[in-house]
Formats: sequence, structure tokens, C-alpha cells
Amino acid sequence: MGVGDLRAGRTGPSTADAARAILVQDAGAGFAARFAAGTGLGALWNGRVVQRENGPVVASVLETLAEVVLDQVGMVAANDSVRSSFSVVSGGDLLALDADLTVQHRWPLGLAGRGWHASSPGRGLALISGPDDIRLLGGAGQTIWAYSHAAWSGGFEAGCTWFDAAGEPYAVIPAASSDRCLVIGFDLESGAPLAEAAIRAAPAVIRPVHHPDGWVGLSEGEGQDAARAWWVRSATSPRGPSRIEVRDAGWEHWVLSDVDRSGGVIITTPHGGGALAVRSFPDLEVLLSVDPPGDDEFWDYTACFASEDLIVGKLVGVGERLVAIDLNGEVHDLAEQERGWLIPAAGNTWLSATRTTIRRRRLALSYQERYHW
Repeated sequence: MGVGDLRAGRTGPSTADAARAILVQDAGAGFAARFAAGTGLGALWNGRVVQRENGPVVASVLETLAEVVLDQVGMVAANDSVRSSFSVVSGGDLLALDADLTVQHRWPLGLAGRGWHASSPGRGLALISGPDDIRLLGGAGQTIWAYSHAAWSGGFEAGCTWFDAAGEPYAVIPAASSDRCLVIGFDLESGAPLAEAAIRAAPAVIRPVHHPDGWVGLSEGEGQDAARAWWVRSATSPRGPSRIEVRDAGWEHWVLSDVDRSGGVIITTPHGGGALAVRSFPDLEVLLSVDPPGDDEFWDYTACFASEDLIVGKLVGVGERLVAIDLNGEVHDLAEQERGWLIPAAGNTWLSATRTTIRRRRLALSYQERYHW
């Protein structure tokens, strides 16, 4: 593929089919519309609850829609807001998986270690966050361009990359002054920096969360010190200079976990204990706050929208159990241990990743006549 062809890449059949399926599955109203309806949370719960000795349990079936076993699983990140593909670090390679977890492409990572990377499998491109550079790789693994920056070191440990909704490359890099980070937008063909914006970050990890309206959330963790977030997007006018718009969440101890398909509601999980919060976006008003049900339990860092009325999350304590949260804030045990971490996927599904396996899962409600509803 020549440099001039980078913008004209095509989407393979599996990705296109996945995107069409996502649009069909996402046709109904989401959390945003339900919270805005003003009909009361109790009236919005469409699930069915059965009463058992150990408390309410959603009568459900957890379905595994796809599974892939790899030599090693590291970073897992969606490449776009419809989650038609994912970038996965496996050993020394970056893989692109489609929505059915089929490997579409593979690129060598080289010296890149802890960064979060992105791919555009329909164009055969990978954007690598290295220890001291950003690299765009082509379909054969060749370096198309590289942009050098100050090395990640000290409290500034790793950055991230992504392609925005227009397919343009972006990255978070450390500033030369070592007191903040920079969000950089690049020219796809040459790698020349087109725009930059500063964020007050010192990331141990920072990962992108794609919104359907063009925003990309940046969820940053600073080890035990803090967990912050920003949202960025291109604000370039057709005839004006390139510019990046930034929104600062302003919090210190929340993890941005998921966004619903409307873009109007997000899930944040607590950093250091406390309640899981469902918030409006961009106002960040708390719509629902859910404490862990047990004194010896706390919320894991990831939770996902799993239906019109349910969020799936993970409680960690004595064990690691999967639970559903309804619009009343009630927590329902799904009677399953979950040893993996959760990644939001398409069409009210999620990925569960362990060190060697990724599964795409779905929550299907069942209606059993032997229970009294």
C-alpha cells in the first residue's frame, strides 16, 4: 500500500457485516432516553427478578458468542465507537480482531511495551505508542512514518494512540518539560504534527474510549495516586488551522469505563473504593450511584452497558463475581465467577479477557414459569 492510498482503505466483509449488525441491534432507545423520560426508575426496569435465599438473582443466561485463545493477552481496546474491531497485544505482536474475534491482521510491536495501541484493519494500518516515538505501520509491518518524542520515564510511564472518527491518527505523549502530557493530531500520510493540546496527566496507563459523537475519552490512571479523564476531538474548521478541543472531567478518583450508544450516558467506576456512578455526558451529572452490596466487596475498574436496562459489572472481594445493575440501582448476582477483565463491545455485549482467552458475551433474560415473578 502506498502512502497516498492510506485514506482510501476499504473495510473487509466481516467488519462491514459486524457494523451492520451493530446498527440493527442498537435501533432502540438507550439509557439516556430512559433516564430523560421522567417516568421513575421503577417503571423502567423491564427485567425479571426471582427471589432466592441469597437475595435477588436475575433469571438469566450468559451466552458466549465468540471465543479466541491466544498465546498471551495484554491490552484489549475497541478501535471505534461501534466496536467493529479491537486491537489486542499478544506477546510481541499487535493483533486486530473483528467483532467475532477473528484475527484480521498482525503487526510486530518492536520495542513498544506498556502503551495502548490502535489499528485500522480495513486499511491495514497500526498506530504504535513506543517508548520514545509514535509509529504508523503498514500492512506488511513496515514503518510508514515515525514521530520522535521525549521518552516515557519516571512517573510518566506510558501513552496511547487512536484513530478518530475521520480515520486521522492521534496520540498522547509526554511533554519535553516532564510536567504534563500532550495530545497530538498527526497528518496521516506524512506524520507531521498538525495540532496539540496539553492535559495535566502523568499516566501509568491511559486508554481511549470512543464516543459515537466524535469525542474520544481518555481514561488515565496514576497508580494509587489518581484516576482522571479528559475528552478530546478535532475542532478544525474547513479553512482554519488545526485545533483540538479538550474537556476535563475535573475528577481525581474515577475511571471512565463505558459510554452508551447515544453518547449521552457514561459509566464511571471508583478508584480506591466507593460507589459506581452512571453519569450524563457532557454534564457529568450523577444519574445513578450504586454502592457495593457487601462490606467486603468493591467494584472492579470495568463495567459495561449490557441491555436497555442493565449494566454488567464485577465485584471483587472474597471472590470475583459478575453482577447486573438495574435502573433502580439494585445489584443482581449472575451466579458466575469472573476471573477476567471486562471490555465494552457492540450491541449490548462485552468482552471478557484473561491472560490467554478473550470471549464475547451477552446477557439473555429467560422467563421460567416455575418462579413467581
